[in-house]
Amino acid sequence: MNIRGLCSFVQKCRRDKLRVNCVTIQRLKTCPTILIIEDYIDTLEEVKETLSTDGYITLSAESVQAFEAMKKHHVIDLFLIDLNLPDGNGLALAREIRAQSDVGIIILSGKNSEIDRVVGLEIGADDYITKPFSPREMQARVQSVLRRTYGNKFPRTIIETIEDVVEFLDWKLDLGSHHLSSKSGEVIELTSAEFDLLRVFVESPKRVLSRDFLLGKLHGVDWVGYDRGVDGLVSRLRKKMKKPNQTEPLIKTLRGVGYMFTSNVKNSS
Repeated sequence: MNIRGLCSFVQKCRRDKLRVNCVTIQRLKTCPTILIIEDYIDTLEEVKETLSTDGYITLSAESVQAFEAMKKHHVIDLFLIDLNLPDGNGLALAREIRAQSDVGIIILSGKNSEIDRVVGLEIGADDYITKPFSPREMQARVQSVLRRTYGNKFPRTIIETIEDVVEFLDWKLDLGSHHLSSKSGEVIELTSAEFDLLRVFVESPKRVLSRDFLLGKLHGVDWVGYDRGVDGLVSRLRKKMKKPNQTEPLIKTLRGVGYMFTSNVKNSS
C-alpha cells in the first residue's frame, strides 16, 4: 500500500467512525502534513480538496505573515508555494525554507516560461506546477516529491541532526563506519543493503514505514524492481539482531501496511 492509500484508509476510518486502535493511530502518524501557501482562495480550496481526498493532512496560509505565525506550531513534510503572495515573493520564501531544511517544496505558478521554471528549481524547489493543473497531475507530483524527500521536515527534527553513533536496546550503530555491535562487545556483520535499511529505521523510530518509502530510500524513486525484497532484508536483520530473551520484535510487521522500528533511539555520548 502506498502512502496515498494508507492515508485514505485513515480518513475512511474517521468518516465511517470506525474504532481507532493503536495500529490505526500509528498509521495516522505516517500521513504527511502539507502546507499550502496560496492567496487565491479558489486555487487554495481546489488544492486542499484534492490532497485531503488522498488523506494528506493539509494546512493553509494566505500570506508570508500567516506562514510565519504557523511555522512555530507545526512540523511540515511538504510545501506548496505560490509565487505571487500579497506580502512577499514565493521564490524568496522557498529559498528561506530550503536554507533551513531539505523538506519537499513545490512551486505553484501561473507563469509557464522556461526561465521561471529554471529559477524555481535552481533556488531549491523539488518541482514546479503550472496553473491551471489537473487534480491527477497534482496528486502524482505530490506523491513523487514526498517519496524523494521522505524523512525531511521543516523545521529540522532531532533525528536530522543525529550523531554518528546511536544506541537502541543493547545495540550501538556507528553510522560513519557502518559498524554494529552490542554493548557486550559482540560485532554483527552487515551487508551494505542491511546497513542502509537499518539506518532508515533508526532515523524514524516508532513510525510506520511502508514498503514504498523503504524502497524509495534504498533504491530511489525510479526503482521498478521486486518490492518484496524489503521483506527479505528485514528478515535477515531480525535474525542477526535477535536476543534470546527478547519478547517484542525490534522490527514489527504491520500486515498490509509496512514495518515499524519499535525501540527508542538515542545519540551515544
